[in-house]
Amino acid sequence: MGKLREGESEILYIWAADQPILNYMVMRLNLKVDNLAISLSPNEKTGNSVTSKHFEEQDHIVYDRGKRLTYLHYIGVSSKAFTRVCEGENLDFPYREIFLHYRYLHEPEKKPKFIGKPKPYNPPPSLIDKIFKKIGLSS
Repeated sequence: MGKLREGESEILYIWAADQPILNYMVMRLNLKVDNLAISLSPNEKTGNSVTSKHFEEQDHIVYDRGKRLTYLHYIGVSSKAFTRVCEGENLDFPYREIFLHYRYLHEPEKKPKFIGKPKPYNPPPSLIDKIFKKIGLSS
């Protein structure tokens, strides 16, 4: 905490959830890090973004053109969406079932039970919102 009080807190971006804090801790503790995009060989590299539409799922594992993903990056999915789903709200986001499988891997009885069709975690604007935006009445 001393280094943060001495001015290092300026490097933290407060609007980015926990990632800057984790990055800072890794840096301060001088932990070894690895950039998989650089260190993996071409035959080991895969995509990782949940926005990729071509991934395939099999037995709770995600594949990119036949290669098992090293990790799945939920870019663009707010941490609040994960919290809400874990609290039982039936929200849909890419690879939600993969997330839930591993989140509750050792506590499957705590996995939320959903009823009905899930609603999008980040729904598109309604027609009325689009109209208000077009005429300059939206915030």
